[in-house]
Amino acid sequence: MEKSILVTGANGMLATNIIEKLASAGYKVTGTVRKGRAYKGVSSDNIEIVEADFKDAGEMAPLVARCDTVFHVAAMTSQSEKDYEVFRAVNVRSTEMLLELAVANSVKTFVYVSTANTIGFGAAEGREMMYPFTESLYARSKKEAEDAALSYSDRLKVVVVNPTFMIGKYGSEKGSNRVFRMVRKSPVLFCPSGGKNVIDVQEAARGMVLAMERGTTGSQYLICGRNYTYNGLFRKIASGFNVRRMYINLPDWLLRLAGHAGDLIARCGISTEVSSTNMNILLIKNFYTTDKAARELGFLPHDLFEE
Repeated sequence: MEKSILVTGANGMLATNIIEKLASAGYKVTGTVRKGRAYKGVSSDNIEIVEADFKDAGEMAPLVARCDTVFHVAAMTSQSEKDYEVFRAVNVRSTEMLLELAVANSVKTFVYVSTANTIGFGAAEGREMMYPFTESLYARSKKEAEDAALSYSDRLKVVVVNPTFMIGKYGSEKGSNRVFRMVRKSPVLFCPSGGKNVIDVQEAARGMVLAMERGTTGSQYLICGRNYTYNGLFRKIASGFNVRRMYINLPDWLLRLAGHAGDLIARCGISTEVSSTNMNILLIKNFYTTDKAARELGFLPHDLFEE
């Protein structure tokens, strides 16, 4: 049966991969891009790309009206914005607006793309959000938005997906793929003591399509890859690119000092991603498991550079 699926944020890495996965599976897809932004994915008879502001109810209403599934991917992800209300206006209110439109138009399924950082690391779904992510304005806004989405699960099928750190196809070297550029170009790599769960974005997209198809309403699914220390991640990427590098482990005190310096710079009105919160994130082992997605969705992700 042909499906009409609306995907927001089609100019982004994740949404582009989701659109390609859906189209290749035979779904009809409409993707939205902001004005002046381009869709970089494949062309297909199953794919339509339209310019629309996902925060504008007037622009989104006719698109929601012709679909039976909404995949809300678009979000503000800035690491330098210091005003929570800016995040809230983009990440929370747009989600609430799209949910209202979905209910009004009898949409069957709403998939909300959140972040693993709304779930306490070191465990699976159900653990409360933990420091330092409780100090991240981005993570806090995603938590508020996913709670709003789940509150609608008695009116339509709502599934929340919580991906870990994604790299890969269509990613920007100014964004998450800058780790690739760093490993390719830097003969010496400085490694924080922490680590994170990393997943190939194509695998993340596949997991999210499975969540749409097989997930149960009111459920959250961690979409995870493999847990790496930063030293291990850099070595994995270097091996994938067949390059040799020198690895130097950074002392925690140095990153904490850098974070305090960044806080001072921000108080002077200068935008910077260096902050105590962001530096503390580099010091934790931000690890997760994908057991629930494996059990309920049949999602078993490939590792980085694995065919």
